[in-house]
Amino acid sequence: MQKPKKAPEAREETIVVGKVSPKERDEMQALFERKNGLLELIQSLSANGSGMLDNDAFYEKVVADLGRTTTRSRKWWDDKAKSYRWPGKPGWQWSIDFDTCQISMTRQQKQN
Repeated sequence: MQKPKKAPEAREETIVVGKVSPKERDEMQALFERKNGLLELIQSLSANGSGMLDNDAFYEKVVADLGRTTTRSRKWWDDKAKSYRWPGKPGWQWSIDFDTCQISMTRQQKQN
């Protein structure tokens, strides 16, 4: 009898590309926290069945805010990448360590 095959495990590859100032870190942290807060609000309201998301005006405000926040976050990354000349690679994603202000690029890889 053969053992069942395990699903391929994901492995992350990370490259440190630089550092930002504490002020720049704070800008991204505020955007990060706002986006996560909006996503949690949507998830919570969906799960509790309150009907709040059925209110078109409320729903549109939350979705618009999420869209603006996501756009500002992307712009922050694009601006900093250009300013600091961080290398960009298809399939890689930038991340920030809020404790150290360190910027890294990460790629998920499947192991076989």
